[in-house]
Parts: sequence; structure tokens; C-alpha cells
Amino acid sequence: MHLNGDHWDDWLASDCPALLIRGSRSTVLSSEHARDMAARRPHTRLIEIPAGHTVHETVPVEFAAAVSEFLGALCTYPE
Repeated sequence: MHLNGDHWDDWLASDCPALLIRGSRSTVLSSEHARDMAARRPHTRLIEIPAGHTVHETVPVEFAAAVSEFLGALCTYPE
């Protein structure tokens, strides 16, 4: 299943810290598009992990480590 449509308004509606995790072998989300997403939304961190699109399923340990590190950094995030 592919997601269709223009979702930029939704993505850009917030400037809360966001973690964007992309599987480096994803055929759904290109590296260029992910970089554009991170560049256009303030406070977004992009991490690419060697995996396909379903990073959380194929490499759950690496996925959890990335999320844990991101959430831990929020404790020191300036208000």
C-alpha cells in the first residue's frame, strides 16, 4: 500500500521536536524526500538506519535505541 496525497501541511503544522527514522533501503520514502522533510520542519532529527521501510519491525533494537536517544535528549531541550 502506498500513501498518496500532499501531507506537507500536516507535517509542517507543528514545530515540536520530531524524530524521523528512515530505513536506508526503503523504497517508500526516498532519502531526498526525508532530508527535505527534516530541513523544512524545525527541530526535526533525521536518522537513517540500515533497513527497509518497516524499521521498527526489521531492526527493533536499533529502532528502540534511536527513539530512546532522541527522547533522552528532550530532557535537555530548551523551552
